[in-house]
Amino acid sequence: MVDDILVWLNISLSWFTGDYCWRNLATVRSLEVVPLPDIPNTPSFREEHLPFLFRFYRESDPDWENIKDGMIANTSSYGCIFNSFEALEGQYLAHLKRKMGHGRVYGVGPLSLVGLSNGSDPANPDDAVFRWLDGHSDGSVLYVCFGSQKVMRKDQVKALACGLENSGAHFIWVVKMSSAEEVDNGVGPFLDEFEMRVAGRGMIIRGWAPQVAILGHRAVGRFLSHCGWNSVLEAIVAGVVLLAWPMQADQYVNARLLVEDMGVAFRVCEGADTVPDPEKLSQAISGLMGEDAKERARARELTDRALAAAMPEGSSSRDLDALVKEVFLLDQVQK
Repeated sequence: MVDDILVWLNISLSWFTGDYCWRNLATVRSLEVVPLPDIPNTPSFREEHLPFLFRFYRESDPDWENIKDGMIANTSSYGCIFNSFEALEGQYLAHLKRKMGHGRVYGVGPLSLVGLSNGSDPANPDDAVFRWLDGHSDGSVLYVCFGSQKVMRKDQVKALACGLENSGAHFIWVVKMSSAEEVDNGVGPFLDEFEMRVAGRGMIIRGWAPQVAILGHRAVGRFLSHCGWNSVLEAIVAGVVLLAWPMQADQYVNARLLVEDMGVAFRVCEGADTVPDPEKLSQAISGLMGEDAKERARARELTDRALAAAMPEGSSSRDLDALVKEVFLLDQVQK
């Protein structure tokens, strides 16, 4: 039964957006800009910025009907668990409690704090990345990464490279691509040449990078990100200012939360297929790597509140304790 299930979710604002869309299919699909009147702050999103499952939905297809029914049924669940915390999404968590008619809504994040270590990866204390970062002043480096799934096209790579080079910023850029794609589209040789041109102030990491440790290094002050939820929470814990380039899924909703609600991010681009104007991107990066005292202060304040949430008397610890007690009671009832 649906009402016996505790649903695990990442972000409550994204949940509200999807829930409203699924329940108002006909209306939402007829609009270019979709207002969400039942959600705190009454946000609105362009149709292409809505959750991708909703946008790809095909009416009468049995598989898609099952997905729709499952998404709508979340509201009937026994409870919801979010990788979030009160200072970040308190108003949305409280609204969900009112909507569901009970208090079994738990914000237990940021889970990126679990096992967190500052500085270099303990398995590689002499890693070249951290030796390079050690040579930079506090907050002077831009970290660039778009998650573990996004593979950028060559025209996007070239535009971003040009923007970084002309910005004058010091940066670490994590690039994901398969070896076959490197050979086929020539991105690999291009990046080799680019890395030589920016030697000393720019570093490229091909493949996986120890993101939490990099963001936690004192030299990193900005993060150009796709705004995936894990990256968002890791940036918040590290206290860095985000430069948002949302591309898909919940990323547009996440970016709105950070830019408009929390004031700890700037939107510099958007769209999975967008090729940014190198000059505009360069100007944006250059300008945002300077002093932005208000946003930096807000980011640090949000970090303090995230850390406080995970302390023994913090909101996330209290919610986790309440969740454990609730699960224990459920187990006793079912025996």
